[in-house]
Amino acid sequence: MLKLISANKEVWFLLGIVAISAVLPHPANVTPIGALGLFAGAHIRQQGFLLLPVAAALFADLTTIGVYSVLIMFFVYTGHLVSALCGRYLVRDRALSTQLPIAVVAASLGFYLISNIGNWWVYQPHTWAGIVECYTLGLPYLVRTLFGNMLYSSLFFGVFAFLQQLSSRQNVTERS
Repeated sequence: MLKLISANKEVWFLLGIVAISAVLPHPANVTPIGALGLFAGAHIRQQGFLLLPVAAALFADLTTIGVYSVLIMFFVYTGHLVSALCGRYLVRDRALSTQLPIAVVAASLGFYLISNIGNWWVYQPHTWAGIVECYTLGLPYLVRTLFGNMLYSSLFFGVFAFLQQLSSRQNVTERS
């Protein structure tokens, strides 16, 4: 699989897709950052897998909206860590067809639950009604996050599996 972050064409390819998608117009929360975290957690063996979605989110923020509330950014970036952890503990070395959908849902829900804490703290009253309102207002973003994670995870894992098959076929052909 992937050995070194700095030497991997696959990782740089994914980072390129994430970087390009960050500056192209897209619906809020329909991004490949969660899928990058899932992929990194599933395929990168070093601890650096945690940094990829955070670095991608930071790049996306700096190239589009800039720096906003540091407290909200902290919770948003912490939410992105969930996707990498879901990739590591729900997808890695397991049946992709059954585990990837579970990981996509878990990563999306984890991001929603964690990232909204910052919004609640900054924008809502610190009451039960305030937190309920915050999470209710965040539901459309949860749906978009889930859609983006499904779309880009299918793309990343599908292209990676296809490239692995091509590579193995090429190796068999070369040996013959």
